[in-house]
Amino acid sequence: MPVQMVLNALSKSDAALRLAVPKMEMPEAPRQGQQAAPTLQAATTVHVLLAAATALETPKDKRRREARPAARGLEILEQLHAAQVKGLPDAAALDALSQWAALFEMPDDPELADIARDIELRVRVELAKHDRTV
Repeated sequence: MPVQMVLNALSKSDAALRLAVPKMEMPEAPRQGQQAAPTLQAATTVHVLLAAATALETPKDKRRREARPAARGLEILEQLHAAQVKGLPDAAALDALSQWAALFEMPDDPELADIARDIELRVRVELAKHDRTV
């Protein structure tokens, strides 16, 4: 994918980045009767845009992104606790915890990883208390 197309997809606040890349010409659309040249698939385009966005991500943004899954685990644990305090079984929260534990990936940041390990352990304990496995 041409670099210019990726840069055009970025927000207007990244104008300085766009100016640093030399302007590239876009191919002309095929005329009537001509066949279009093959283009990249949409999935490839999305992957390139995600890679470009990740490359521009600040350390603070990366840390926030890595903390989101652990925070989600805590939210589900709180839902389960609230239901247990009321004396109600919460099968939906247990299902969500099972799914969370199955999909959870440890963050790269060592401090976040320590906290995430504690959350993951608590999730697994709650699942075991209710005879659920991951």
